[in-house]
Amino acid sequence: MEQLPHEHKRGKALFRERIRRAGLPEWVAAPAEPENFLAVLEKGLRSYGLPVLDDMLKESILVDLGYVDGKALAQARRNADSAPVVPDLLCDVVALEVGLRSLM
Repeated sequence: MEQLPHEHKRGKALFRERIRRAGLPEWVAAPAEPENFLAVLEKGLRSYGLPVLDDMLKESILVDLGYVDGKALAQARRNADSAPVVPDLLCDVVALEVGLRSLM
């Protein structure tokens, strides 16, 4: 995709044209609302991210190195249970912790 002229990349033009040529309706090729994966992200954070966060409260590279305040992290974890949406910042912290752990 990087090598294509900009007019083919802009607005996913090439992909949308393939969808049209496949005979799918216009509402599939060019939906009125953009794709949104927030519900998937939220489900993943609740199902998989919060358990990782629980492990982080016991032992964390980021906390041990002083990059994350352990008490604030514990409070954010408690708040996440009752929050309608898990804060993005917790996702970032979990992702960074998992990445660092993978290097060990």
